[in-house]
Amino acid sequence: MLPHKENTKTKGKKYLSLSQFIVGIILTVILTTIAVVGGMYFWHQHTQDQKVTANSEKLSKVYETLANDYYKSPNKDKLLENAIKGMTKGLNDPYTEYIAKDKTKAFNEDVTGDFVGIGAEMQQKGDHIMITSPMKASPAEKAGLKPKDILKAIDGKSVKGKSLNEIIPNIRGEKGTNVTLTIERGSETKDFTVTRDTIHVKSVEVEQKDKITVFKVNKFQEGTSAELKSAIQKAQRSGAKNIIIDLRNNPGGLLDEAVKMSNIFLKKDTTVLYLEKGKQQEAMKTSNEPLANISDLDISLLVNEGSASASEIFAGAMKDHNVAKIYGTKTFGKGIVQTTRELEDGSILKFTEMKWLTPNKHYIHGKGIQPDVKIDSSDFENLHVIPSNQTFKLGDNDQHVKSIKIGLNALNYHTETQNTQFDSSLQAAIKQFQKAEKLKVTGAFDKETNRKFTERLVEKAHEEDSMLEKTIQHIKE
Repeated sequence: MLPHKENTKTKGKKYLSLSQFIVGIILTVILTTIAVVGGMYFWHQHTQDQKVTANSEKLSKVYETLANDYYKSPNKDKLLENAIKGMTKGLNDPYTEYIAKDKTKAFNEDVTGDFVGIGAEMQQKGDHIMITSPMKASPAEKAGLKPKDILKAIDGKSVKGKSLNEIIPNIRGEKGTNVTLTIERGSETKDFTVTRDTIHVKSVEVEQKDKITVFKVNKFQEGTSAELKSAIQKAQRSGAKNIIIDLRNNPGGLLDEAVKMSNIFLKKDTTVLYLEKGKQQEAMKTSNEPLANISDLDISLLVNEGSASASEIFAGAMKDHNVAKIYGTKTFGKGIVQTTRELEDGSILKFTEMKWLTPNKHYIHGKGIQPDVKIDSSDFENLHVIPSNQTFKLGDNDQHVKSIKIGLNALNYHTETQNTQFDSSLQAAIKQFQKAEKLKVTGAFDKETNRKFTERLVEKAHEEDSMLEKTIQHIKE
């Protein structure tokens, strides 16, 4: 473009160049847009603030009216708590809850890992309270409780309509005392008597299996990542080449511990997960270099349907970054994150703040993570619950009879058939079992026989661990 030449007839007047004119128009449009959008935002924000204020005033008015003018004298603290509980319950979110001041001790104990109880992680799912995972070697596991069991009653009293925090004090109690839990598993219901004990959730346990070092991570609590890092370093010094990180029945826990644990294996600034709220996404990345020489190890993960939340964050990061091969069965499927806010009186509001996605942006909520290699547990570990309020005897024909046969055969009390018919060989096997367990020898599968039968199968599953053994065989092949 040629430079503009001044016209002598118009000397003293100043004209804009075309480029200046265009820039002026653009600036005008931008400023107008900012003014309009800013005004709209201010109006929207003002409207929202007005709504919040109006709703707060409405809630306050209802509270004051009932507190002062109701024909009886209501407990004002209870009135307020019920209002808060109503708001959290109305969200239909099993992970959002209000925890009253007198219940916060149990909540905080779960983070540190020391309490008296049965050792089972639970969650509220709709109107049900579900066992997420019984902890390894806990009273709950020994009694036969399993992931996805539905709690129906405690000591004969229904838990219907009650929140998780309302029922926890009834499950916990004095060491050495018993609590009877009525459990629904599939279409069957059974009572489990569990003896309360001091539960210390040791984050990381280590054992050597066929030249493979197995790290059992029980929960993501304070210090879990540091424990695992230290344990792996010790294994490296001993010449370890193959490791398994066992996350079975690990219910999760602290998000930052899952990120730190991933950082043991992943390079600095590597995405562990994405947090998503509305249309906004934020990558949570590792902040340090990985453990020295960690790439020299062959790493495997072992998961099952009791592996949830932070376990799935860690497993998802390891899988998406091709750091480890995953064995076992599909995980639980919890892809949302909770935040806690402590209120002035010491009570706690726990609520779902966002959802999370794996590094490859998979949303696993309600779906779980599929293993690379499917490893099932033994047949006797997958038996349907056998109702404790029924007695099975010679001549019966029932699906539960087949479960009894499978279980007794696993315990080395052999029967001639594996069908649903209660025959003489099953009667003989039950008599042998009752005699060995010092029970009344009747040949009928009654409540007491059922209880001992369950105990022995749980012990066998714990001692033999067929899923771990099968995983090790796959790794060695």
